[in-house]
Amino acid sequence: MLAHIGPDVLVTYERSGGFAGIHQKVTVDRSGTALVNDEKVAVGAEEMRGLEDALSRVVTTGSSSAGCQVADHFTYTLTYRGHRATRCWLPSDWRDAVERLEALTGP
Repeated sequence: MLAHIGPDVLVTYERSGGFAGIHQKVTVDRSGTALVNDEKVAVGAEEMRGLEDALSRVVTTGSSSAGCQVADHFTYTLTYRGHRATRCWLPSDWRDAVERLEALTGP
């Protein structure tokens, strides 16, 4: 279980690594405000419904080092419903939620 992250936070997502050594962090609160790499972004009602629907299908809540043995891999961390999991490949049940969260980071 994860230490308390605040009742207003819906989800936190981080992606880091790769050849360029990127680090992206997205935190979405229940009111529809996202903090994307320390910049506030409004999340529309339809986007929130889609994100909440995608998150409701996340069942993989454990961390794994599978896929981390390759150079320049990405590390994905998803914190949702009291669980924090880190993976080096995206479980299929994370894919829709992650795509929605990454879309908030811009082009």
